Amino acid sequence: MTESVSRELTWTIATLWGALFIGWLIEDYEIAVAGYLVFYLARHFYSLRKFELWIKGSSKAPYPPGSGFWSEIGYLVSRKQRSLEKLAELQANKYQQLQAASMSIPDAIVSIDPNGKIEWFNAAAKRLLHLRHSDVTRSLEPLVRVPEFIAYLKNEDYSKPLILPSFKGMKRVLSVSVFEYYQHHRLIVIKDIHELYNLAQIRKDFIANASHELRTPLTVFNGYLEMMIDMPTQDVTWQKPLEQMHKQSLRMQSIINDLLTLSAMESETLTEDRQVVDVPAILGGLQQNAGLISADKHQFTFEVEEGLKIVGYLMPLTSVFTNLISNAVRYTPENGRITVRWYQTQKGIFFEVEDTGIGIAQEHIPRVTERFYRVDTARSRDTGGTGLGLAIVKHILERHQAVLTIQSQIRVGSKFTCRFPLDLKADEKAEEV
Repeated sequence: MTESVSRELTWTIATLWGALFIGWLIEDYEIAVAGYLVFYLARHFYSLRKFELWIKGSSKAPYPPGSGFWSEIGYLVSRKQRSLEKLAELQANKYQQLQAASMSIPDAIVSIDPNGKIEWFNAAAKRLLHLRHSDVTRSLEPLVRVPEFIAYLKNEDYSKPLILPSFKGMKRVLSVSVFEYYQHHRLIVIKDIHELYNLAQIRKDFIANASHELRTPLTVFNGYLEMMIDMPTQDVTWQKPLEQMHKQSLRMQSIINDLLTLSAMESETLTEDRQVVDVPAILGGLQQNAGLISADKHQFTFEVEEGLKIVGYLMPLTSVFTNLISNAVRYTPENGRITVRWYQTQKGIFFEVEDTGIGIAQEHIPRVTERFYRVDTARSRDTGGTGLGLAIVKHILERHQAVLTIQSQIRVGSKFTCRFPLDLKADEKAEEV
């Protein structure tokens, strides 16, 4: 750019001296300078016009102006243009690769704009939803016509995927997930989970059937053990082994009962009807029995908001409260404090159990609600834990649209909080049940 400016300045000075020389020859400097200015401006306007035609791609100016300042500008613009063309070609190749990859994905993918209109879809979505290329820019809802699917899109709560046991007449289990991106655009991903669902169902059925079949022989076995322990002629040397066998058989019974309860929660086969649950009365009973639960080894505090009742399932909710309080007792050393709270705020209805126990390491907290997951296997076995209590609590709370959160610190204590939605409050729902 500096060289072109230098050349342009040299040319300007040279032509100006030429004009002055002509003025000296004709003895009229004004005419010479005026003629020079007209020529100078005409030259630049001509170059500007030629540059404009070249920028617009006119065939009359296939090349940029080839002299002075405008030549350098033309060269810089041409170089930038070539760079942008290469970048555009690279981006186009990347887009084609991404589109080809998405077309080969077996999951159906549909992109919709903030107004719910289709922007793009892959081959799997075309087959599953019977879409056509002409459907682009059309609204997705009238094309799908599945009420659960449409309600899920309108709800705008995409924290959990939607599970469809059938879809448009197909007996296939589908999982629908929605991801928001770039200014409220949405990406809909529909995954076929039929095989996984069947495997999970087989596992649930096996656990339920096996637990049910084991219950009867274990009851008989436990009954005979109790009879042998109570026999007055029993040999003393067999007393301790029989008591240990009886203790383990009771633990097996507890595991089986928990498995059956968990199976009922997962398969949604509860036979109990929803009703108004008097939570303060339940907690009052647990408070009276707190000494028996902990053998008077812990300090209990109950902070219960009287009259606060909810609509739900009585026995499962009682199981939630009992499980969480029993866990606090099980993992809190002697003379520790256990605080139970039941209260309401603007954010929901809360049940809390806070203890000064051994606590849970942060890496274990996300997994403690998994079935049979134990932070300390030896301690759980000694205290009679089955590893299913929190899994049962989680499923019961999900049945009530409630959420369990856990806060804990090693050697400081833990706090388990169940947050129920406000619309479960009995004075709002009692007449509907």
